Amino acid sequence: MKKIISLVLICVLVISITTVGMMACSAQNVAVSPTGDTNVTAATTAGLYAHAYSGVDSEAWVKWYEKDGKNYFFMPTCTNANAIEIYNAYSTDAVINGTTIKSGNAATISCVENTDFTVSVNNKTYTANVMRSDTEAAVFINNPSDFGGKNLWDYLTEDKSNDATATSAVLDDKGKIDNTSIKKIKGRGNTSWDADKKGFNITYNDAVEIGTMQKCKKFSIISNFQDASLTRNRLLYDLADEIGVPYASDSRFAEIYVNGEYIGNYQVCEKVDVGKNTLMPDIDDEDYLNYCDGSQTDFEFVCEIDAGPDDDDFTVKATNGNNLTMKSPELEKGDPNYSKTQRYIKAKYDAMYRKVIQNASDVNEYIDIESLAQVYLINELGKNWDAGAGSFFFVYKQDESGKYKFYASPVWDYDNSLGNARGVEGDLKNLGIKDYEEPTGWFAKLKNGYRGPNFLKESIAKCDALNDIIPTVWFEQFVPAIETKLKGNGLNDTELYSADVYLSYLTKSAAMNYIRWDIIQEPQWVADHDSIKECTATYTYNKYSQITNVDYKQNTVATKYTAHEFADEYKYMIDWTCSRAAWMSNEYFDSYIPEAASELKGDADNNGDVNIMDATAIQRHLAELKSLSNIGLYQAETTNDSNVTVMDATQIQRFLAEIIDTL
Repeated sequence: MKKIISLVLICVLVISITTVGMMACSAQNVAVSPTGDTNVTAATTAGLYAHAYSGVDSEAWVKWYEKDGKNYFFMPTCTNANAIEIYNAYSTDAVINGTTIKSGNAATISCVENTDFTVSVNNKTYTANVMRSDTEAAVFINNPSDFGGKNLWDYLTEDKSNDATATSAVLDDKGKIDNTSIKKIKGRGNTSWDADKKGFNITYNDAVEIGTMQKCKKFSIISNFQDASLTRNRLLYDLADEIGVPYASDSRFAEIYVNGEYIGNYQVCEKVDVGKNTLMPDIDDEDYLNYCDGSQTDFEFVCEIDAGPDDDDFTVKATNGNNLTMKSPELEKGDPNYSKTQRYIKAKYDAMYRKVIQNASDVNEYIDIESLAQVYLINELGKNWDAGAGSFFFVYKQDESGKYKFYASPVWDYDNSLGNARGVEGDLKNLGIKDYEEPTGWFAKLKNGYRGPNFLKESIAKCDALNDIIPTVWFEQFVPAIETKLKGNGLNDTELYSADVYLSYLTKSAAMNYIRWDIIQEPQWVADHDSIKECTATYTYNKYSQITNVDYKQNTVATKYTAHEFADEYKYMIDWTCSRAAWMSNEYFDSYIPEAASELKGDADNNGDVNIMDATAIQRHLAELKSLSNIGLYQAETTNDSNVTVMDATQIQRFLAEIIDTL
């Protein structure tokens, strides 16, 4: 970590907010505190700063931002819509519509959102405007130090290896605030790091809650700079979470501020990491030590098929040429256990890969086939550019029986998916793919690898167990999620939200983000997004909610969109996703064989018998550990209330104890 050179203390006047009448823009001076000081940590440079929070927090201040001759206050969701508190960090007085705010003073002004007002300061007159977000959270990151003549943002973005500590404020959309400090902030990303809008990894000193996510210490702050809809990563992460992919990263949309400067709309995700208060809290980063000292024969690890590892990454070269970057454990060269740990991981990966490509009958003893099917379908649904070739993770851990095996998880890095990336040249031309941007046609099963073979391509080509389960996973997990959740209305109480809810969180935020950053218009990489021949699928269901027919159609006339405008970019992405799902349903339907029902009330696991395992299956379903099938849900309902609850498990237990005669 680079040393902080100096700490600049900013001393200004503390505020006592005075209520003001509603008008286009007016101001009053605020009474000073007994100490005469207000700590506005972010005020490291001259400017006007607006208070994002109505209390006395010193961290949550927003510096105004100039773009094309207008100055903007980009405020988070929880900011008062009718009045904001302004602090003057200029050396001269500021005048807002005739009312003076002295240098080093603050005042509360009434305002109308998106309505221009005038500010005079330093003998200049400015047009200003207050914009307010609708995202789920806001994160303020402050460190006023002089980093070799650079401010915090310039220092962090100068080199991905640069890191710093910071004070912070995390606000939710209701104004709840958390001031847990930041232990480390550092740049992240490969292709994304080349963009002006860069992403970061943040580690807090203690676990924090960001926008109703479970408390966590380590987050990846994703810029989504290549995705004009801002949603592709979030949608596919949430879909993976909805269908039960292990360790699917939870995330929220948030406004990010660095030393008061608005950096933009970001997606705050649980970082791919292990240990307490992380995405994978049950994985022990030091488990390898028990193997190395001989006290156990296996250990847990997390690895990534990585197209571009950093020089200091702990990597393992598989026999097939795949480069595995280790996320846990992370060892440095010179560690006494380095080589032994490396050999173990290589041996386990090689053995699993051989079982897959040899179509071994016991392949499920080496890799969890359901998770592999789920992650393949996420990548195929998205036509993810890196599908199976990069940013492809595995967790090696014990299953329920105690046997160690690989799980394909977590999902990661989908900004170039769902119709976003372009390309009919290069490896696409070699594969004969000319419809990559369209919602029709296969991709993930054809994609080449970057270093060594593409894991998904080889798996689909050679593993019968995987191909056998894919139609079932598609129709019993993916289709219900897309049809009932994504296509629903106002749904935000499950892992996958309905499309209108994502849009409601983003509309105002996108307007702010695309003033701060120009919407990407790079035809050499990002698709035009100007039209789709939409596809639809109408499903027929039986009493078990199983699909018995798919009526598929593709429009002959293309739907038109205005590319590079957020609302149409978002609609394009949603329409593309739903069209892609319809096309895949049509392709998979002939191979789908619905599970036969035992027709036994209480037989939740549908094994032809009612026993205590059925009550356990219901409890695991309710705890979101293992979902029941559609037939299982139908047969688990024993209380005649059209809903599976813990009372159904209790009813089965009462039946087995002969307290009741029938179910």
